Amino acid sequence: MTKKTVFIDYDGTLAYFLKDKSLEEVAQKGYTLTVPMVESFCTAIDMLMNDDELSGYDFRLLSAVLNEYSVQDKKTMLTKRFGSAFAEKSVFVEYGMSKATYAEGGNILLDDFSFNLHEWERFGGIGIKVYNGINGNNGTWRGYSVHSTATNNVIYATLKGILLSLEKAAA
Repeated sequence: MTKKTVFIDYDGTLAYFLKDKSLEEVAQKGYTLTVPMVESFCTAIDMLMNDDELSGYDFRLLSAVLNEYSVQDKKTMLTKRFGSAFAEKSVFVEYGMSKATYAEGGNILLDDFSFNLHEWERFGGIGIKVYNGINGNNGTWRGYSVHSTATNNVIYATLKGILLSLEKAAA
């Protein structure tokens, strides 16, 4: 299998999304440092990255940012949680810009925002919706999914099952 990348969104996926915050608040230096990570989801990602059966995947962040403060704060949080190697290979796109340029070759996106996932799949990637307790109210996503509110073992087993089934289908 050609190595695929599993891109993971930050806001609403690896970290909680605080929907009552304005863009002005979110753009402030240090804001991201105050938002807790979704520990069960992060632990499941750790488990996936350390699973020998999934060594054909490269896991990395793909996140929209408002400014350089957002980049630095997210890298700080990622370094604390996953280590500097994971943080340094992160990919950031300007807020409002498409993530889909990274979809080529069947790369995978874990994201809480259906618009990103639909666009990702139009560009040849595979989307996995992350339901986080505040999204998914419109029912537009019909593809693969996982619930970040589940335990780390359930998240891990769900995502591993999806990734292994994608490998099998590609073989």
